[in-house]
Formats: sequence, structure tokens, C-alpha cells
Amino acid sequence: MARSVTQGKNNILNIYLKNASQNAKLYLGLYTSPTYEPGSSAVLSDLTEPAGGDYARIALEPADWTVANGVATNLQKIFTANGVSWGNVYGYFITNVETGTNGVLIAVENFSNGPYNVPASDRILVTPQITVT
Repeated sequence: MARSVTQGKNNILNIYLKNASQNAKLYLGLYTSPTYEPGSSAVLSDLTEPAGGDYARIALEPADWTVANGVATNLQKIFTANGVSWGNVYGYFITNVETGTNGVLIAVENFSNGPYNVPASDRILVTPQITVT
């Protein structure tokens, strides 16, 4: 389950306590670096995403979230490395921007049974979950 980071916690607090604009959508991405789970002060520019093979962040639709017992879970998503190898993928992250590093890193998680070595045309299935602690 992805742990919220400081940027993500501040984003949530600003939305609920300061009436800031809510994120239109959140996006799910993968990271190949760092090889460890980033700490609570991590930002998007600390992460390296897979290159090529039609890699793109996947939109997480608001209606696809369920919340119970302090955990938010989205529907399973599939990333496919079309025609190129992504090498080792260590985890996933959730952000408020579709591309680039100028957004807010909401949460991040290393795969508990990873990394996953992703050869050409293989895929990774991710069921994103967030806990706010």
C-alpha cells in the first residue's frame, strides 16, 4: 500500500482545510529508480520512470476509488512494455500530473515482492492503494 508523502499530505490538507482546488484526476506511474522506497520528503524529480515502449502514466478516475478503514483502493491497472525492455521496475507512485515533474507526488510504494524485470512486450499489473498516515 502506497504511503503518502509530505507533498501529498499537504495537498490533501490544502483541499480540505483551505478550500484549494481539488485535483481533477490523479495519475499512476512506475519507477525504475531509486531502488528503495522513497522517503516522506520525496518529490517527483526524485523518481526515474521507464523509457519507451509506450510507457505513460495512467489516469485514476475518481469514480474508481473505494475507501474503507483509512485505505483508498483504485481498480487494477496494466502497464505494457510494447517492444522494449524497461528493466527492473521497483515500485509505483501517484501524482496529480499526467507528465513531467512539476506536479505533486501524492504517494509512493516499492513493490513488496519486486523488483519486476520487465522484458519487451511484458506487463505489470498494479492495484493502487493509498494510506494517509
